[in-house]
Amino acid sequence: MTSLLKVEGLHKHFPIRRGVLRRQVGEIRAVDGVDLELETGETLSLVGESGCGKSTTGRLLVRLLEPTAGKILFEGADLATLSQRELRAKRQAIQIMFQDPYASLSPRMTVQEIVAEPLRVQGRYADDGGADRVRELLELVGLRPEHSRRYAHEFSGGQRQRIGLARALALNPRLLVLDEPVSALDVSVQAQVINQLRGLQDRLGLAYVFISHNLSVVRHISHRVAVMYLGSIVEVGTRADIFTAPTHPYTQALLSAIPVPDPVGRAERDRITLAGDVPSPSNPPTGCRFRTRCWKAQDVCAQEAPPLIDRIGVGHPSACHFPEVPATVGGA
Repeated sequence: MTSLLKVEGLHKHFPIRRGVLRRQVGEIRAVDGVDLELETGETLSLVGESGCGKSTTGRLLVRLLEPTAGKILFEGADLATLSQRELRAKRQAIQIMFQDPYASLSPRMTVQEIVAEPLRVQGRYADDGGADRVRELLELVGLRPEHSRRYAHEFSGGQRQRIGLARALALNPRLLVLDEPVSALDVSVQAQVINQLRGLQDRLGLAYVFISHNLSVVRHISHRVAVMYLGSIVEVGTRADIFTAPTHPYTQALLSAIPVPDPVGRAERDRITLAGDVPSPSNPPTGCRFRTRCWKAQDVCAQEAPPLIDRIGVGHPSACHFPEVPATVGGA
């Protein structure tokens, strides 16, 4: 079966310029060789520490940023090579929902205008029955039609995020890139939004690229998980693969940091504390990028970058010279 989305060798490097003439003296390798695949109706989560390149990857997928190199194959078409006119037509099928519900909605537009904007941009407002379509979308995300006359500042954070979701759904997309969609919300509201996203996926057959650093939320919503570190994917697998049998040391460290509400459980769990800080993406380490913080690092780790392969036959790949299957971390 052909993948809905296939990413091959995706790079995004930002130039570092200095001096009066603004000459380039280096570059920040925000995304450095990412490969991903996503099927219709599937949720793939991108997880990792802040600054690892998750959000940059999400913006590259919808070409809000121009890639330095690589392919973004969506339904067989390479989005990285499309003209702006061709891209506009493709963007009806791939939309993004932003992290901050307070910054992503215009304070000068009513909810009616915000949700209708994608329809107007694509010239579909009149054809799709404009006002009726907006009311349908608001009801779809759990808001009342009369909310369409209000402004964004009149709503709570959870309601604003629902408005952003209605806007993203306006053109009947097949793929949504969800960039930290619940990180700015209270825990109880997070659960409501996540449950709604799952319900819409079942109802509309949507595929999600879900970007988050919250592994508890990722465990609840994902089908598959890709772990990022310093611009690269270090491990990818099903939810069960990642949460019960992680093979990369970085994935193991991330899982050991998940908050545990039970004091007894906290005491019994071995917490992995990583040494040092994340290296600068403008000067990443040679070989394995994680080696400067890894307790298993050996000489080969500095000399050779480990490929993302399944070395030990556990059914999912990780980019580590010395992967291991630990004791069960937790249920999937």
